[in-house]
Amino acid sequence: MRKVFLSILCAASVTILSSPAWGQGRAVMRDMFQGQTPPPGAVTVLGQAFFDAGEAGFGNALTMLIAVDDRNVREELGLTESEVNSIRLVRTQMMMNAPQYANRLRTMTEENRQSVQADLLRDMGRVTQSLETALPAERKASAQKLGFQALGGIDSPLISMTSMEALNLSADQRTKLEGVFDEIRTERRAHGEKMFEMIEKVIAAGGPQNLSQEEREEMERAGRELEAQSLATARKLAERLRQHLTPEQLELEKQLIASRPAFLPPLPRQLRGGQESGDTGGASGDGYAPGAGSWQPGQGVPGQFQPLPGRFPRPQ
Repeated sequence: MRKVFLSILCAASVTILSSPAWGQGRAVMRDMFQGQTPPPGAVTVLGQAFFDAGEAGFGNALTMLIAVDDRNVREELGLTESEVNSIRLVRTQMMMNAPQYANRLRTMTEENRQSVQADLLRDMGRVTQSLETALPAERKASAQKLGFQALGGIDSPLISMTSMEALNLSADQRTKLEGVFDEIRTERRAHGEKMFEMIEKVIAAGGPQNLSQEEREEMERAGRELEAQSLATARKLAERLRQHLTPEQLELEKQLIASRPAFLPPLPRQLRGGQESGDTGGASGDGYAPGAGSWQPGQGVPGQFQPLPGRFPRPQ
């Protein structure tokens, strides 16, 4: 499970110059493009589509899709053999589209870029709908809970409206929280765009080893700056989200983080209340200092990628 989470999140990590982040992110791209270097712009299009969809509901579907490869997660979610087979079928159908997207991204022009991204969003929406239809409500609730725990709760820079559903929101709360996410979306989008620029630059160079020392130092500086900005935005968002939660829901959040399954990656320092070691629970970031044991691969969940705006269409 740890390896899967790292592979997904490292692909969008600010700390792309570290060898674990680059190696695992590159593996994701290698599978899709059959060992070839992704063409210019491909990572941006894939990333935007992936995180747009994640913000709109694909996150819980992703939890289900990766669950079938890990016994701990299957047990945590209470999946039956029949449900595992249903998820594997959906995943197989999804992966059958990868070659056509790889080809479209190789030949992509600026004019058809939006079309490629829209189709990716539509297909991820179909995956989500397929799993919602195939699985009982309790499985989806378990996935929401596990996803919330994996991210580290409301303080996580990766928190989304989908993740918040783990707190048993009312209809009125959903409306209010969606408004909060909408108001801060432009700020989060700007962080994502900066990150994609960094990732594209490293890919264009053929890997961080091909950057000059000066370029590496500049990118590391920019990464630390982006990390600080992302976490400042996350703190601001968390404060506003909590204003709309009941005392019972705030207590539930604490309980979920305190009871995180041991097989999940340990939380980074700023999501453990500034502690340097010990438990994996707690709220974020007393005395946070960028780069000081923060989101670094090997020291917790990597990456400060922010979900990009948008809602993907669901099939009628």
